Amino acid sequence: MARPHTPILSEARILEAVRRLAVDGDFTLAQLARELDVRVSSIYHHVASKGAIVHLLRRDWILRLRTELGDSAGRERLSRIVHSYAEFAGEIPALVPILITEPFQDDELRWLYEDLAQTLHDIGVPDTRLLPLIGTIDAIVLGAAFDLLAPPFHASEVSPETHPRLTAALATLPEDVDRREHLHSTLDDLLAGLLRGYSAHTSS
Repeated sequence: MARPHTPILSEARILEAVRRLAVDGDFTLAQLARELDVRVSSIYHHVASKGAIVHLLRRDWILRLRTELGDSAGRERLSRIVHSYAEFAGEIPALVPILITEPFQDDELRWLYEDLAQTLHDIGVPDTRLLPLIGTIDAIVLGAAFDLLAPPFHASEVSPETHPRLTAALATLPEDVDRREHLHSTLDDLLAGLLRGYSAHTSS
């Protein structure tokens, strides 16, 4: 039988399948193989581990981010970076632990953190505060993404008599609420709070 003109499997197909599987929970490479209708050994020809998959996902996101940022600067650029970061992490909550523990060893990731540090510096954040702020942004984005795997609160689980404010808050949520939207709606407020007191002339 003649070989197909295009490969049955590719990095792009693998990443698309990973995004589908990682939204709702963790997965094994065997499950990924079933999703792609291939043998596990075929996946190993392209990626050696989940860590390698995360590397490819992050590389793909950062390359897109570099294009999307364009000539933006200052707080606008920071907002774009952080919103894009939250969207990326929110697509793959089950892989957040690997994102956190994977070694800091690729050029794309170094570029991301250098750009984030330079953007914060341009806003007026002194060098002594760059790493604490970057760490806080990481914690907010990755923590919120990982929290997507937790079951949501339901109004039926609390009592209006003993939990009046929580009950009132839960009553405002539509049934099909997407918790990713909660994060995006508050990210700029969080950033404004983190950057309170900083302006370009305060940089040292």
